[in-house]
Amino acid sequence: MSDNYKYLFSTSSVYNIEKNLKKKMKGFFLMMKAANAAFDYLKSNSKGEVIILCGKGNNGGDGYGLGALLAMAGREVKIYKVEDPIKIEAKTALKLCYKLGIKIKKWSKSLKNSDIYVDALLGAGINKSPREPYKTIIKHLLSKKKKGKKIIALDVPSGVDGTTGVAYNPSVIATTTITFLAMKKGLLTGDAVDHTGDLIFENIGVSQKKVIPEAILLNKSDCNFQILKPSSHKGTRGNVLIFGGMKGMEGAGILSGISALRAGAGKVFWVTNTNKLNFPPELITVKPELKETMKFLKMSKVCILGPGLPIGFEELIINIWNFKIPLVLDAGGLRWLAASNFRERPYHLIGTPHAGEAKDLVRQKKLDRFETIRTMKNIYGGDWILKGPGTLIHESNQLWINNFKMPELGTAGSGDILAGLIAGVWSSGSKTPARSGVWLHTNLAKNAFIKKKHTYFSASDLLN
Repeated sequence: MSDNYKYLFSTSSVYNIEKNLKKKMKGFFLMMKAANAAFDYLKSNSKGEVIILCGKGNNGGDGYGLGALLAMAGREVKIYKVEDPIKIEAKTALKLCYKLGIKIKKWSKSLKNSDIYVDALLGAGINKSPREPYKTIIKHLLSKKKKGKKIIALDVPSGVDGTTGVAYNPSVIATTTITFLAMKKGLLTGDAVDHTGDLIFENIGVSQKKVIPEAILLNKSDCNFQILKPSSHKGTRGNVLIFGGMKGMEGAGILSGISALRAGAGKVFWVTNTNKLNFPPELITVKPELKETMKFLKMSKVCILGPGLPIGFEELIINIWNFKIPLVLDAGGLRWLAASNFRERPYHLIGTPHAGEAKDLVRQKKLDRFETIRTMKNIYGGDWILKGPGTLIHESNQLWINNFKMPELGTAGSGDILAGLIAGVWSSGSKTPARSGVWLHTNLAKNAFIKKKHTYFSASDLLN
């Protein structure tokens, strides 16, 4: 059973945790604790021969330690040594394997068949594509994975950056990843979620109190939802104005509007140029004219700018941008901002880009997800949500990660619902609208997945 975790760390922070621990215990003892955690998992969840592939660092040392424990338990185990270990702890673990008579082969050009493969090649600190011979070995492991073999990665899948979540080419695709000491923030977001398989955290009895985490795992307890008073009514719950859902894209406005109502808004004003659509009776339509829009904007507590919003409404957009009202910026609003000369907004803002929109906003293509959200915050101020697997939330001057991945959410309208949920909880008084909206969105998705009647679901299924 994996340990619970709340605080998330970069690779450099994990090294500091390890450094602090080595002041109290020998490095080899710490290495064997990690090896024992992996041994416990294999003992309970696998049968048959194990092949362990060991690199030159302490990740390889974990592999040697695991091999020693498996051999002593009577399991058939073979070890491939890719390079001679360079760390004293790994050297000690290798000597233990020799003393136990374990078969250790120098890596050549082939990988024999086995029931299970253990990836102990490269650690969490990688920041570029693996070099040879690791590149070739990883390709062999990928081939074995395609044939249905189990791949167990120690700490991180080789080729994956434990800090950023970037998976370099090639990277191991593990069946299970067992990570130690502290949860690496990069394993919960970005490319990494396609490579970790089942992610297990073993803190091996370690406390991280002396090292400050870089991110926090999002839980319901981190969210603030206002409880309605018995005397509450539509006039006290806060109104939301949506500018978007124009002709041909009305669905975006409708999904945002209904979501805002269900998340707590008293009334929703929908600024749209459509006049032929049968729309939900709960939504109050407003013509996209400056005088009308500003009239209803003054009656609102929160504005959503962008879902289903094409080009051609710049005057209205600028007036909304400059109006003193909390703003949820999505889709067309984000595209407008990326193309404009506007920077930090003087009033509260929550931006909700996906990866493509975020790249346009920061005007760089090679930033990792963590750098991207920090850059958006620095340029535009406000709070930000970077959507995708392992959604990042920068709110209250703190970074949060939503440990949730569901490819079914990659469908038209899903983001419109998120924007509405954020605005709804915000209008009803939430002090944490960004992370509360993300948490609600996740739980709607989980419920929709349970109830689904088709192979995949559409965005509107989240509201049923």
